[in-house]
Amino acid sequence: VLSGLAALAASRHDFRSALRLSRRVVALAPDTARGYGLLGDALLELGRYDAAFRAFERMVELKPSLGGYARIAYARELLGRPRQALEAMELALDASGNLPEPTAWTFVEIGKLHFSLGELEQARQAFRSALAVFPGYPFALDGLAKAEAARGRTARAVALARQAAEAVPLPQFVATLADLHAARGERGQAHEQVALIGAIERVLATNGVNSDLELALFRV
Repeated sequence: VLSGLAALAASRHDFRSALRLSRRVVALAPDTARGYGLLGDALLELGRYDAAFRAFERMVELKPSLGGYARIAYARELLGRPRQALEAMELALDASGNLPEPTAWTFVEIGKLHFSLGELEQARQAFRSALAVFPGYPFALDGLAKAEAARGRTARAVALARQAAEAVPLPQFVATLADLHAARGERGQAHEQVALIGAIERVLATNGVNSDLELALFRV
Protein backbone atom coordinates (compact mmCIF):
# COMPACT_ATOMS: atom_id res chain seq x y z
CA VAL A 1 0.00 0.00 0.00
CA LEU A 2 2.77 2.43 0.90
CA SER A 3 4.56 1.65 -2.37
CA GLY A 4 1.40 2.47 -4.29
CA LEU A 5 0.92 5.70 -2.37
CA ALA A 6 4.55 6.70 -2.99
CA ALA A 7 4.20 6.03 -6.71
CA LEU A 8 0.94 8.00 -6.80
CA ALA A 9 2.54 10.95 -5.02
CA ALA A 10 5.41 10.91 -7.52
CA SER A 11 2.99 10.81 -10.46
CA ARG A 12 1.37 13.95 -9.05
CA HIS A 13 4.82 15.54 -8.70
CA ASP A 14 4.40 15.67 -4.92
CA PHE A 15 7.97 14.52 -4.40
CA ARG A 16 8.24 15.40 -0.71
CA SER A 17 5.33 13.10 0.07
CA ALA A 18 6.84 10.47 -2.23
CA LEU A 19 10.11 10.70 -0.29
CA ARG A 20 8.40 10.36 3.06
CA LEU A 21 6.34 7.36 1.91
CA SER A 22 9.22 5.61 0.14
CA ARG A 23 11.36 5.91 3.25
CA ARG A 24 8.64 4.06 5.14
CA VAL A 25 8.62 1.39 2.42
CA VAL A 26 12.38 0.86 2.77
CA ALA A 27 12.14 0.76 6.56
CA LEU A 28 9.44 -1.92 6.39
CA ALA A 29 11.03 -3.97 3.61
CA PRO A 30 14.77 -3.19 3.42
CA ASP A 31 15.47 -6.16 1.14
CA THR A 32 12.83 -5.23 -1.47
CA ALA A 33 14.22 -3.57 -4.60
CA ARG A 34 11.13 -1.54 -5.53
CA GLY A 35 11.32 0.58 -2.40
CA TYR A 36 14.80 1.79 -3.31
CA GLY A 37 13.60 2.70 -6.79
CA LEU A 38 10.80 4.83 -5.36
CA LEU A 39 13.19 6.37 -2.85
CA GLY A 40 15.76 7.17 -5.52
CA ASP A 41 13.13 8.71 -7.80
CA ALA A 42 11.95 11.06 -5.07
CA LEU A 43 15.47 12.02 -4.04
CA LEU A 44 16.44 12.67 -7.65
CA GLU A 45 13.49 14.98 -8.27
CA LEU A 46 14.37 16.89 -5.10
CA GLY A 47 17.94 17.40 -6.32
CA ARG A 48 19.60 15.01 -3.87
CA TYR A 49 21.60 13.23 -6.53
CA ASP A 50 24.22 11.37 -4.51
CA ALA A 51 21.62 9.77 -2.24
CA ALA A 52 19.44 8.98 -5.25
CA PHE A 53 22.27 7.23 -7.07
CA ARG A 54 23.04 5.14 -3.99
CA ALA A 55 19.39 4.09 -3.83
CA PHE A 56 19.44 3.06 -7.50
CA GLU A 57 22.62 1.05 -7.01
CA ARG A 58 21.07 -0.75 -4.07
CA MET A 59 17.96 -1.46 -6.15
CA VAL A 60 20.01 -3.18 -8.87
CA GLU A 61 22.08 -5.07 -6.29
CA LEU A 62 18.91 -6.54 -4.82
CA LYS A 63 17.21 -7.32 -8.12
CA PRO A 64 18.58 -6.53 -11.61
CA SER A 65 15.60 -5.34 -13.63
CA LEU A 66 14.44 -3.03 -16.38
CA GLY A 67 13.43 -0.40 -13.83
CA GLY A 68 16.76 -0.58 -12.05
CA TYR A 69 18.91 -0.37 -15.17
CA ALA A 70 16.76 2.45 -16.56
CA ARG A 71 17.32 4.45 -13.41
CA ILE A 72 21.07 3.83 -13.59
CA ALA A 73 20.98 5.04 -17.20
CA TYR A 74 19.16 8.22 -16.21
CA ALA A 75 21.67 8.85 -13.44
CA ARG A 76 24.57 8.46 -15.88
CA GLU A 77 22.87 10.81 -18.33
CA LEU A 78 22.51 13.44 -15.62
CA LEU A 79 26.24 13.09 -14.96
CA GLY A 80 26.96 13.80 -18.63
CA ARG A 81 27.82 10.21 -19.55
CA PRO A 82 25.41 9.37 -22.39
CA ARG A 83 27.49 6.48 -23.77
CA GLN A 84 27.47 4.75 -20.40
CA ALA A 85 23.74 5.54 -20.15
CA LEU A 86 23.23 3.71 -23.43
CA GLU A 87 25.06 0.69 -22.05
CA ALA A 88 22.69 0.58 -19.09
CA MET A 89 19.65 0.93 -21.34
CA GLU A 90 20.84 -2.00 -23.42
CA LEU A 91 20.86 -4.03 -20.21
CA ALA A 92 17.37 -2.72 -19.51
CA LEU A 93 16.28 -3.95 -22.93
CA ASP A 94 17.57 -7.42 -22.11
CA ALA A 95 15.58 -7.28 -18.86
CA SER A 96 12.31 -6.18 -20.49
CA GLY A 97 11.07 -9.76 -20.81
CA ASN A 98 9.96 -9.14 -24.42
CA LEU A 99 6.72 -7.63 -23.10
CA PRO A 100 5.39 -5.13 -25.69
CA GLU A 101 5.02 -1.93 -23.70
CA PRO A 102 8.12 -2.26 -21.47
CA THR A 103 10.17 -3.17 -24.54
CA ALA A 104 8.76 -0.22 -26.49
CA TRP A 105 9.46 2.14 -23.60
CA THR A 106 13.06 0.95 -23.45
CA PHE A 107 13.55 1.42 -27.19
CA VAL A 108 12.20 4.97 -26.83
CA GLU A 109 14.71 5.76 -24.10
CA ILE A 110 17.51 4.36 -26.27
CA GLY A 111 16.26 6.49 -29.15
CA LYS A 112 16.25 9.62 -26.99
CA LEU A 113 19.84 9.00 -25.96
CA HIS A 114 20.93 8.57 -29.59
CA PHE A 115 19.01 11.73 -30.48
CA SER A 116 20.82 13.69 -27.76
CA LEU A 117 24.10 12.53 -29.28
CA GLY A 118 23.06 13.70 -32.74
CA GLU A 119 22.80 10.12 -34.02
CA LEU A 120 19.58 10.64 -35.91
CA GLU A 121 19.49 7.39 -37.88
CA GLN A 122 20.08 5.28 -34.78
CA ALA A 123 17.40 7.30 -33.01
CA ARG A 124 14.92 6.70 -35.84
CA GLN A 125 15.66 2.99 -35.80
CA ALA A 126 15.05 2.80 -32.05
CA PHE A 127 11.74 4.67 -32.27
CA ARG A 128 10.63 2.51 -35.18
CA SER A 129 11.58 -0.61 -33.22
CA ALA A 130 9.36 0.62 -30.41
CA LEU A 131 6.44 1.03 -32.82
CA ALA A 132 7.10 -2.41 -34.28
CA VAL A 133 6.64 -4.12 -30.92
CA PHE A 134 3.88 -1.78 -29.69
CA PRO A 135 2.06 -0.09 -32.61
CA GLY A 136 0.71 3.38 -31.91
CA TYR A 137 2.86 3.90 -28.81
CA PRO A 138 2.60 7.69 -28.33
CA PHE A 139 6.05 8.15 -26.79
CA ALA A 140 7.61 6.46 -29.82
CA LEU A 141 5.49 8.56 -32.20
CA ASP A 142 6.61 11.73 -30.42
CA GLY A 143 10.26 10.72 -30.51
CA LEU A 144 10.11 9.73 -34.16
CA ALA A 145 8.41 13.04 -34.98
CA LYS A 146 11.35 14.93 -33.48
CA ALA A 147 13.87 12.76 -35.31
CA GLU A 148 12.09 13.27 -38.63
CA ALA A 149 11.93 17.03 -38.04
CA ALA A 150 15.67 17.08 -37.35
CA ARG A 151 16.18 15.46 -40.76
CA GLY A 152 14.03 18.14 -42.42
CA ARG A 153 11.00 15.90 -42.94
CA THR A 154 8.60 18.30 -41.28
CA ALA A 155 5.38 17.15 -42.95
CA ARG A 156 6.01 13.59 -41.79
CA ALA A 157 6.96 14.93 -38.36
CA VAL A 158 3.68 16.83 -38.01
CA ALA A 159 1.67 13.74 -38.94
CA LEU A 160 3.48 11.64 -36.32
CA ALA A 161 3.21 14.32 -33.64
CA ARG A 162 -0.52 14.67 -34.31
CA GLN A 163 -0.96 10.92 -33.84
CA ALA A 164 0.79 11.09 -30.48
CA ALA A 165 -1.15 14.13 -29.27
CA GLU A 166 -4.51 12.68 -30.34
CA ALA A 167 -3.76 9.32 -28.70
CA VAL A 168 -2.74 10.81 -25.33
CA PRO A 169 -3.09 14.61 -25.02
CA LEU A 170 -0.21 15.15 -22.63
CA PRO A 171 1.39 18.62 -22.61
CA GLN A 172 4.70 17.25 -23.95
CA PHE A 173 3.04 15.72 -27.03
CA VAL A 174 0.90 18.76 -27.78
CA ALA A 175 3.97 20.98 -27.30
CA THR A 176 5.87 18.99 -29.92
CA LEU A 177 3.01 19.49 -32.37
CA ALA A 178 2.81 23.21 -31.57
CA ASP A 179 6.55 23.64 -32.12
CA LEU A 180 6.43 21.81 -35.45
CA HIS A 181 3.55 23.92 -36.72
CA ALA A 182 5.42 27.05 -35.66
CA ALA A 183 8.58 25.88 -37.42
CA ARG A 184 6.56 25.42 -40.62
CA GLY A 185 5.11 28.93 -40.30
CA GLU A 186 1.64 27.54 -39.58
CA ARG A 187 0.76 30.09 -36.93
CA GLY A 188 -2.95 29.33 -36.72
CA GLN A 189 -2.39 25.63 -36.03
CA ALA A 190 0.42 26.45 -33.60
CA HIS A 191 -1.83 28.82 -31.63
CA GLU A 192 -4.54 26.15 -31.47
CA GLN A 193 -2.11 23.73 -29.87
CA VAL A 194 -0.84 26.36 -27.44
CA ALA A 195 -4.43 27.02 -26.37
CA LEU A 196 -4.92 23.27 -25.91
CA ILE A 197 -1.84 23.13 -23.67
CA GLY A 198 -3.42 25.84 -21.52
CA ALA A 199 -6.62 23.81 -21.23
CA ILE A 200 -4.70 20.65 -20.32
CA GLU A 201 -2.72 22.60 -17.73
CA ARG A 202 -5.95 23.74 -16.06
CA VAL A 203 -7.33 20.20 -15.98
CA LEU A 204 -4.12 18.82 -14.49
CA ALA A 205 -3.96 21.58 -11.89
CA THR A 206 -7.57 20.89 -10.88
CA ASN A 207 -6.59 17.26 -10.28
CA GLY A 208 -3.55 18.19 -8.20
CA VAL A 209 -0.91 17.44 -10.86
CA ASN A 210 2.07 19.80 -11.03
CA SER A 211 3.28 20.01 -14.64
CA ASP A 212 5.37 23.16 -14.21
CA LEU A 213 8.60 21.55 -15.47
CA GLU A 214 7.13 20.30 -18.75
CA LEU A 215 5.37 23.61 -19.34
CA ALA A 216 8.50 25.62 -18.50
CA LEU A 217 10.50 23.63 -21.04
CA PHE A 218 7.87 24.34 -23.70
CA ARG A 219 7.69 28.05 -22.92
CA VAL A 220 11.47 28.41 -23.12
